[in-house]
Amino acid sequence: MRLMQCYRKAASVLALTWSVVLAAPAQAETINFSAMLTNGTCALSLDRSILPLGTVSPLQFTPGRLLAPKPFTLFIRNCTGSGLFTPQVSVFGNGVTQDNKWLFRNAGSAAGIGIMVIQSDTVPDYSQSEIKDGTIIQVANTGQIPADQELTFYAGASCGGTTGCAEIGSGEVTATLMFDFAYQ
Repeated sequence: MRLMQCYRKAASVLALTWSVVLAAPAQAETINFSAMLTNGTCALSLDRSILPLGTVSPLQFTPGRLLAPKPFTLFIRNCTGSGLFTPQVSVFGNGVTQDNKWLFRNAGSAAGIGIMVIQSDTVPDYSQSEIKDGTIIQVANTGQIPADQELTFYAGASCGGTTGCAEIGSGEVTATLMFDFAYQ
């Protein structure tokens, strides 16, 4: 009987010890990981940050005409990345569609007039396709890293067609464009 009591005491101590081990708080350590995943990029720069188009009389504006076009150049350099995506430059800026032509213009600009931008190596004609807000220019084939290159654009004042030219006001016309590189 005494042996049985010793066994019970030993079993109780063992059970108590076991429950203490199970009830001990767990230790945990956390490690956070972060990584920047990028398809690469290119360095974009312009040959000028301001392009003055001069002073123009409202009487010079006629439908279907681009006045005082001046060139500017976008430089694309030091591109990295590749993969399965297409390297491209997107153009963004506020403006309006006037007589089926996009004219860049900031709020507060003179009525009926905007800045038409055309990608061209030579002085363009009004009839050429213009750059619009959201225009995408592919600068290399899909999966290729773009070579260093220069894209020439011309910007000039315009009132669009007959409707826009009927509403010309005097004052200053300003426009702001943003060029953004991305692999899409």
